Amino acid sequence: MADERRRHISPPSGGDLTEGTPLLGEEEDRRNQLHNAQPHPGLSSVGSRGIHVHVPKVHKGSVVINFLCLIIFIATSAAGFISIPYTRLAEDVLCRRYYGVEQGGADTGPIDEGLCKENSIQSRLAFIMAIHSALEAVAGLLAAFPWGLVADKIGRRPVSAIALGSMVVALLWAMVVVSLPSVLPLELIWLGAASPFVGGGNAVVTGVVLSMITDATSEEKRAIAFMRVHAASLCGNLMSPALSSLLMSRTGPWPSLWVAVGLLSTGALSFLFLPETLPPTTKNASTAPSQPPPPGLKSRIHHTITRFQESLSLLQSPSLILLLISALGTPPVLFATLQFMAQFLSKRYALRLAQTGYIQSFYGGAQIAQALLILPFLSRQLLLLRQRQQPPKTRGSENPEQRRDLTLALWSYALLSLGVLVLGLAPGVGSFACGLVLAALGSGFGSLSKSLMSLYVEPAQRSRLFSLVGMVEVLGSVYAHPMLAGLFSLGMRLGGRWIGLPYYGLAVLVAACGSLLLFVRLPKSAVGEEAESAGEGTIYQE
Repeated sequence: MADERRRHISPPSGGDLTEGTPLLGEEEDRRNQLHNAQPHPGLSSVGSRGIHVHVPKVHKGSVVINFLCLIIFIATSAAGFISIPYTRLAEDVLCRRYYGVEQGGADTGPIDEGLCKENSIQSRLAFIMAIHSALEAVAGLLAAFPWGLVADKIGRRPVSAIALGSMVVALLWAMVVVSLPSVLPLELIWLGAASPFVGGGNAVVTGVVLSMITDATSEEKRAIAFMRVHAASLCGNLMSPALSSLLMSRTGPWPSLWVAVGLLSTGALSFLFLPETLPPTTKNASTAPSQPPPPGLKSRIHHTITRFQESLSLLQSPSLILLLISALGTPPVLFATLQFMAQFLSKRYALRLAQTGYIQSFYGGAQIAQALLILPFLSRQLLLLRQRQQPPKTRGSENPEQRRDLTLALWSYALLSLGVLVLGLAPGVGSFACGLVLAALGSGFGSLSKSLMSLYVEPAQRSRLFSLVGMVEVLGSVYAHPMLAGLFSLGMRLGGRWIGLPYYGLAVLVAACGSLLLFVRLPKSAVGEEAESAGEGTIYQE
């Protein structure tokens, strides 16, 4: 228990620690150093005669990846049990306000959903949800980096658990607001957007997950590991809506929300049982005498800004900057296939909200097939083709795995842009489903781009890099949902095929982000070239 109280800090940006640094072979040197050092307040001793050194337990990288997939699946499943039921409850509140029907009056049941598809109701609903998402994104943007520093000190697992726990509190508050519409206006759900100030929100959780994957895998298998965790997230986000729809049709929206509370709570607790991936050398560095954190709020803010500037110093490659900018296109794609797609389908094709969950789950199934079957197959075949076609003179200067990932990322952006355009043009549900299949084939664009980003920094700096990636994606969330809501409202006013305006705009945005990859130049050799086996990485647990 004493070992778990050690402070965790990241190694200096210019340090010599890499993923290939031998750890167990230097155990004797570290034992001697610890024996001669002053006892750390967080370490225990027996009979005041010295410090007992804890030998880290070795875990294969596959253990961490599998555990992460399970946790991500549990936590993200909550999204499917929240989006559609809560949209229906919020729609009913606005519908009652529009028709002047009081909750708790003679008609205590929900108003007929068909009456709630008026343009003014749908526009107001879209903007309330959009403002909530934008405020949550701003809070996450402000809180992500400070909480990233906290994660470096107390560990990744507890901070992730705190972040998910704050999401539970925010959901409970939203449930209170829609349950008391005569007392609390619906707009008060915006207060729940402050939840990222406790734990850092999605950006910190994303950064933790990406860092753990990088620690636990080799360069050859990193992109596939990203896709496996991505697929687990998709299973949760896009298969749970079908279960939510089935549950809604039988019991109404409230039981689905309570299921979401249980799933988020389980995910928060599960993070505490995840094996730690930080190398023991990094952890033990915190046990040596070090400069204490600056006292006072002003000094701490200055310290945080300094660390942030150090992270920005990683952006020395123009190609890395382009890849980071392309990450701004990820949040709009995510929002367009979750809560917004349910509202869009219900309005355009006159579907009940409970029915839209099956379409979302169809999209999820297509993405899972792409992530687990299609992309790995294309990845292997394209790698073999690159190795055969690569001239002998350039085989030492260009990594075929890197070129393969860049090619797959470009094709993913192209297919995604085409699929999103079809979604806006689709006259019926069948053609909309065809657009979803095309979009699913390109859904690996984000994971492939993140794998490419890791090539431009040292392994010890990747945690900071992925924190920046999370912050960029949170910045994208600030405009994503308001953009879709604004285009949706404009499209309803224009009428006809213009109702697909949100997806027209999204197709242009995805194409613009994908075009940035045309200017990316791969490094001749990975900056943080690792002395790893061709198999899987090895990580350590205290």
